[in-house]
Amino acid sequence: MAPVQVSATVAATPETIWSTCFEPMKWESWDPDLKEVTDVVGGCEEGATCIFAMNDGSKVPITLSNVTKNASLDFKGGMLGGILRCEGNVRIAPVDEATSKIDYNFELLGFVGSIVSVIKKKEVVGGTQGGLDNMVKMSEEAQKEKK
Repeated sequence: MAPVQVSATVAATPETIWSTCFEPMKWESWDPDLKEVTDVVGGCEEGATCIFAMNDGSKVPITLSNVTKNASLDFKGGMLGGILRCEGNVRIAPVDEATSKIDYNFELLGFVGSIVSVIKKKEVVGGTQGGLDNMVKMSEEAQKEKK
């Protein structure tokens, strides 16, 4: 399965999106597949590591890269000796002074990841879209509070 690619226009600045969804390293507040993020080493910065504790009980070590505050980040991780891997990225760009665009991409890779992405395609797509929808909602609420 190709990466799931979703986008949305948000009534919030890149700074509000970043500080609401990424900087606190509380991704479980917007990602519907995460129970919690644990063992965070570093903040939302280049080379930071953490564990994604998934709702199904699995734990996936994650590393952040290509992190540019208020603009972009990549994440990747894996388990089972690399036969199940995930990669994703978020890009945030201003549209005008009060609006931004979020592009969110996610993919399961590796032998098992490829199989899971086909068998559970609906869930993978739904989880990615649900994460984006939550980012939008949380960011817009936070932006309204700043006014």
